[in-house]
Amino acid sequence: MLHRRRAPLLAGLAAMSTALVVTMTGPAGAQTGSPPPAATSAAPSAADPFAVSGVRVDINGSNPTTVRDQAIREAQAKAWTELYRRLVPGGGNPPRLSDGEIAKLVQGFEIDEEKVSASRYVGAITVRFRPNAVRDALGQSGGAAQYVEPPSRPFVILPVTLTDGRTILWQDRTPWRAAWEARQPAASLVPLVVPDGELSDAQAISGEDAVAGNADALARIAQAYKAGGVVVARTDLPANGPDPARGLTVDVTRYGLDGTRENQTVQVKGGGTADELLNRAVASVGTQVDDSWKREHTTATGPEQNTLVRVPLTAVNDWVETRKRLSAVNAVTRNTLMSITRSEALITLTYRGAPEQLAQALARQDLGFTHAAPPVAAPVAAGYPALPAPSADWQLTLLPRGSGAASAGAVPSAATPMASPTSLAPSAPMDAGAVGTMGAPPRNLGTLPAKSAP
Repeated sequence: MLHRRRAPLLAGLAAMSTALVVTMTGPAGAQTGSPPPAATSAAPSAADPFAVSGVRVDINGSNPTTVRDQAIREAQAKAWTELYRRLVPGGGNPPRLSDGEIAKLVQGFEIDEEKVSASRYVGAITVRFRPNAVRDALGQSGGAAQYVEPPSRPFVILPVTLTDGRTILWQDRTPWRAAWEARQPAASLVPLVVPDGELSDAQAISGEDAVAGNADALARIAQAYKAGGVVVARTDLPANGPDPARGLTVDVTRYGLDGTRENQTVQVKGGGTADELLNRAVASVGTQVDDSWKREHTTATGPEQNTLVRVPLTAVNDWVETRKRLSAVNAVTRNTLMSITRSEALITLTYRGAPEQLAQALARQDLGFTHAAPPVAAPVAAGYPALPAPSADWQLTLLPRGSGAASAGAVPSAATPMASPTSLAPSAPMDAGAVGTMGAPPRNLGTLPAKSAP
């Protein structure tokens, strides 16, 4: 198995009782226990951008229970700082929150490793946060005005090696692939999952398909890992491995399930050993993917607000395509269908920030967001009361593919002519319910009462 898996908390708790049977070591007679044994889980820990892994704590005290609780509180505070810097462009210091306020943001935690004695706790802890609670807290108490909305699903990373004219992805275990297999969960905004490399993966996509950007093959491997897209990281390596003195060049292409594609080149300076060079290249690719995502998915902090929006419909597939594009707009946390006819739909958009900022995010998915003209009252038959028409201040319009990003800055007025809907290929209908929130579901997590440290 190529990606590392974390032990569930219940397995760690079972091992903690054993870890308390300790041996005396060191001149001060410090008692240390062994870390809990590893166990497989259903999904890699790195697949949640609202989780911070491997938070190190070292706490001294007089009571083992008190020391452990204090260590968990410190881990949660450190994790909150790390998560804030991950999500906020430019980083900086997060809003000052009490231990109790931070605890309310935490969904749970996992013990990665620990050593416990009567007076000391040393360990590494993974802290998982509640996505919506974090979004609300980012702008509090002088916090950030904007943050980067992480992807709702991880991306599959395909490390492709070109050696002596051969394109290698699954056939051999190249040094480039081995470096990705050894990658530790890090402070990553865009979670990257390395495929297992089983027969089903090789059947889904070949190295040639990955390099050529075969859409069907990319969709198959993304579907196999429930991913939001695929990143192809291709590099040229001699048969005997990289030359540390010459550095490394990696061609990185990120493919979205909506057909978007972005190419970048990562240059890694030489120095150190071959393994160190490859590890730096892996880290550089991850950083480049994160930076690219930040440029495209910055949205406003602040409380959620609801806006009633009119969606004109002129073709059978307009509604299906509108919902498909809306699902790719991270600034929209929910969209709810209120009513629909042959000519228009009324939806409620739930989002953060100002309408102008929402318009920029919608434009990147080729959706026009304009002030709506006043509704025209329908003729009323004699003797029947007139029913008030729903008032929508905004209108959402399908734009031709590729035309929205150029005008992502301004919000057109009601007088601006609407682009005519494009001719769209049929696609599968989407659920009319709300767009799901992001973050992994709870997995055997521990919790800690929200109270002040003793």
